[in-house]
Amino acid sequence: MKGFWKKAIEKHRKGKGIKARTNRGPKLKASAKYGGMAERQIQMLLELHLEPILTNQKSIIEPAKNLCLFSMQDQQRFIDTVGNICDTDMELAYEFCHNGVESLQSLEESQWEQWVKTILKKYNDNGIEDSVKQMKDILFYLDELKGTSISINFEDFSKTIESLLTGLNGRPLKVESSDSMYTDTETVYLPERVSSQKTKEENFNLIKASAIHLWAQTYYGTWRVKKSDFDSFANIDNAVRAYHFLETIRLDSKIKSELPGVGRILDNFNPKDKIKSISKNFKKAVDLLEKEKSSHLDSLNLVPDIIEDLDRIPKSLYAGDLNLDSVTSVTNDRINQDKESFEKALDELHDQWRQVEDNPDDNENSNDEKNNEKTFSVSKENKEDEYDVVLEYGDTSISPPENVKQLMESIIQDLGEIPDEYLEPAGDGGYNTDPENDETANDYQNSTFDFSYDEWDHARQKYRKDWCKLNEKTVKEVSNNFIADTLNKHRGLLKNLNRTFEALRQDDKRSKRQNYGDDIDLDAFVDAYIDLKQGKEVDEKLFIKLNKVERNVAVMFMIDMSGSTSGKVNTVEKESLILLCESLEILGDTYAIYGFSGKTREKCEVYRIKDFEEKYDKSVKNRICNIEAMDYTRMGASIRHLTMLLSKVEAKTKLLITLSDGKPDDVDGYRGQYGIEDTKKALIEARFLGIHTYCITIDEEAMDYLPYMYGKNNFAVINEVGKLPLKVSDIYRKITL
Repeated sequence: MKGFWKKAIEKHRKGKGIKARTNRGPKLKASAKYGGMAERQIQMLLELHLEPILTNQKSIIEPAKNLCLFSMQDQQRFIDTVGNICDTDMELAYEFCHNGVESLQSLEESQWEQWVKTILKKYNDNGIEDSVKQMKDILFYLDELKGTSISINFEDFSKTIESLLTGLNGRPLKVESSDSMYTDTETVYLPERVSSQKTKEENFNLIKASAIHLWAQTYYGTWRVKKSDFDSFANIDNAVRAYHFLETIRLDSKIKSELPGVGRILDNFNPKDKIKSISKNFKKAVDLLEKEKSSHLDSLNLVPDIIEDLDRIPKSLYAGDLNLDSVTSVTNDRINQDKESFEKALDELHDQWRQVEDNPDDNENSNDEKNNEKTFSVSKENKEDEYDVVLEYGDTSISPPENVKQLMESIIQDLGEIPDEYLEPAGDGGYNTDPENDETANDYQNSTFDFSYDEWDHARQKYRKDWCKLNEKTVKEVSNNFIADTLNKHRGLLKNLNRTFEALRQDDKRSKRQNYGDDIDLDAFVDAYIDLKQGKEVDEKLFIKLNKVERNVAVMFMIDMSGSTSGKVNTVEKESLILLCESLEILGDTYAIYGFSGKTREKCEVYRIKDFEEKYDKSVKNRICNIEAMDYTRMGASIRHLTMLLSKVEAKTKLLITLSDGKPDDVDGYRGQYGIEDTKKALIEARFLGIHTYCITIDEEAMDYLPYMYGKNNFAVINEVGKLPLKVSDIYRKITL
């Protein structure tokens, strides 16, 4: 039957049509009504192209029915295009059948051809998901073609918005895409596309207003509210809605005071006058919440006054949603972690300041017996600004390190102040003088972990002993079609990779001038012939011996599973691993795959996907399918752990290859120079053990820090996410030669 389909397709492409009857029905005629082919004839022609992937669940009946509404010329053009797309990817061609028919009506022939080229380019650059999105967005494509598009996409504004948020006060916020707008106090989630306004500029202003407003929720205390605060209300959902509305009014006022330019943008989307006119209660609420000293408690107290009139409240375009559940878990974890990190930071500051005051060269009061009794306190410079606080040691105001400042600001964001208990000595014996020498430094209540690792403190130029607590976990297996879809999507690339890796495996070393061997050494043979003619003694070493070059390589792949890899990055990471594993099975190198993530030094985690002893079997494949984005990028502890695992493997060449989308980062001060220096130190430790380190990243800012961490020749920056699967295997081949 395959031969028939092949011949039939060729005949169709040559314009000869189908001459033979099939078991699908009688010979079909063109539809007289529309001047084109009938439904069943169209269906049959589409099936000629797509037959290998069609099932009971995958049918092209609906596209065939829709194509009946077009002329013979349009039908033929569409069917021929389906055939051409099949040469690239049958699944893509199937999606084209179901999403592309409308384009025949919307686009002129020249536009249509360009549109098809755009779809194929999207596929080549980013995969099938983006190309299908292009098919569905035919009207958007038309607007772009005419230069009249008013929509803005997440990829167009996300970096600008993230830079904007980075420049604001408070905790750094990441930006990710979602179906709805909200924040969990660590990430701002924004939609894939904004198109509700009349111009592109207005749509950007809207998303800008939304992002700033979600930042304001975290900075001005909206999330100091607890879920239990709404338990007294009969309808909790309505109470939360009312609180959200009231907070929107309060935050608008704060934003206008802090950022007048953004405030003017808010006014364009703000129906405040209508709100005041709803009732006296609403006017009273607006007047109170616009006062400078208003807080989230004012909004909470006003909920009973307006909850009955909720239906009369106009919906805000920019305020997003309040996602209590997501915030509660994130906030509770962070509060506990910030408290512990802050207390331990004060321990170190206490030690440093005591040493200063005990030095007679630095301080005339060095012999003061009360130095050891000094404690920390916090005072406010400006009572109107809750963030304007000063850390004091005894009677002396001190300037704390940057990581301590960040912790203080984070605590105030969550709690509104730094509680007194946070400033008390950690334990009965006063502040710890040095965590490294503290006998109880490794005792953590309610904490279990598999391993502990040192961490390098570049400011102190010494290790924090057993500082990071690391757990090793195994990624759960999940069975889906991801493996099969990936292999089908990249079948051409995989074929080339397999061919390349096969050649690499079969690489032989040629030893010339041997007494025996696999081939004649022509150079030696010529020399011998000349010697023979000259009557000299002939050398019998006339052969080339092919010695098999045995690869003795062990590789640890360290895969970034931080939260920033969610979405497309996570997908292409998994695709890269699948292609790499398929090729490595040919090559025969020993390899392991571990993911890494974590949240603070107390929760560093590595995730086993494949260890060195495991075969690339169904279990490993199912784990790859279930690789998910987790928390943060605390790299040092993970590098030290995987270095330890790799060092136990017998191999001549050992490689630690990191696949990441960004630089070291964590919420407890492990960002900026501190995280970079610790990561660099961990890499130096690995190289000291004879392990070669390499990093593959898609971070566009990587050139600012990777040469410093890895060395100028030990990293590669991939500019486009979609090219990662191709580049990873290619880079591996080059660095293992």
